[in-house]
Amino acid sequence: MIHCIDVGKKYGDTWSLYPIREEIASGRIVALCGSNGAGKSTLLNLMNGTIEPSTGVIQLNGYTTTERRKYNQSFGYMPDDFSFDDTWTVEETFAYYAILQEARPTPETLKRVGLYEHKQKRVTELSKGMRQRLLLAQALVNAADILLLDEPTNGLDPIWMRMLQDLLREEAKRGATIVFSTHQLDVAAMLSDEVWMMRAGTICGKVNVHEQQAAYERLREFFFESQDDTCQMHVARTK
Repeated sequence: MIHCIDVGKKYGDTWSLYPIREEIASGRIVALCGSNGAGKSTLLNLMNGTIEPSTGVIQLNGYTTTERRKYNQSFGYMPDDFSFDDTWTVEETFAYYAILQEARPTPETLKRVGLYEHKQKRVTELSKGMRQRLLLAQALVNAADILLLDEPTNGLDPIWMRMLQDLLREEAKRGATIVFSTHQLDVAAMLSDEVWMMRAGTICGKVNVHEQQAAYERLREFFFESQDDTCQMHVARTK
């Protein structure tokens, strides 16, 4: 479970994320959806502890960053991109990042992301989509209660998009709380239970996904057709 308690991030006089109070239950998949600069990565980085909030606090399964070891063990994180050592094989890279997380690098994880048959390939031989799956593998290795995924579908083909959907559902079914960012409306509607619509550092609205096409149309309406000033009103109230 994730609790965001009046958490926000400010750089100088500018809010990258205006303070929010939100809760995400176990077994729930939430998409952070918005364009560049909306605050998606800021919120994810606050959750993974790589940046400190200017106000408020985040709890992951009841732990805050004051209990850093337990906090870090609560989640698995998949960055948008990462510079692997190109001379290492898939298997070596996966084992290294598993050991860093004090986890055992089992072949089952590589099989789940479709890389077991490519385990002897060097990272430099991998396509963008395969690199993404390697990043996902290291996020899954310790079977964390919380998964934080930054743009996890970059470079994935339609087959692996569907397999990612199944994988996330499996993780949610075992009770994992999943948060991922995306700027793609169809991806948000396809993979999540709930979409947080973000703009200019605010959560402007939410869509509960009961039916994928209906959720997609609602997101399109919000981001491309709506002329209301919901976000501006929210910013004014938050300042």
